[in-house]
Amino acid sequence: MNGLMTVDRFKKFLGVTANILLTVIVVVTCIDVIGRYFLAAPLLGAHEIITLAMGMMIYLGMPLVTAAKEHLVVDLASSFLSPRIRRIQQIIVNSISALTLLLFSYLLFEYGVGLAEDQMITEDFEIEQAPIAFLMAVMCFLTIFGFIFQIYQEFQNKYSEQRKKLGPKN
Repeated sequence: MNGLMTVDRFKKFLGVTANILLTVIVVVTCIDVIGRYFLAAPLLGAHEIITLAMGMMIYLGMPLVTAAKEHLVVDLASSFLSPRIRRIQQIIVNSISALTLLLFSYLLFEYGVGLAEDQMITEDFEIEQAPIAFLMAVMCFLTIFGFIFQIYQEFQNKYSEQRKKLGPKN
């Protein structure tokens, strides 16, 4: 029970943080547009703030979207497939997604190490770039657990359907 509360709190934290970043993006964009077009004075570093906030927002949202099964899906053939084949399709898609995100998290981590070694910073505000790459790597890695849990659920559904077919035990 305590573990579930921790997961729920973490999900809420990710959601609130992503929403704050979205608000920052909107406010900075509005200030920049007003300054640029009405005062001929664009906001210094607006592009940098928006770019960093958008990247972090997207990666913070990935575990949430995966846990809620809210990914965009183009579903052309599923209505023609049997439930068993749809379940197999879902297991394959989730497995490929998990493996892809494992690769992404590894590559982002390696990229972050390179950024840290080179002490790379942003142009306007001189923000270190490595922690952002590490954050993105961690969020990719956490998203993998969402896909693994969905694969587990598909296998659980398979076994519960098999038990129903066998009927009650005597």
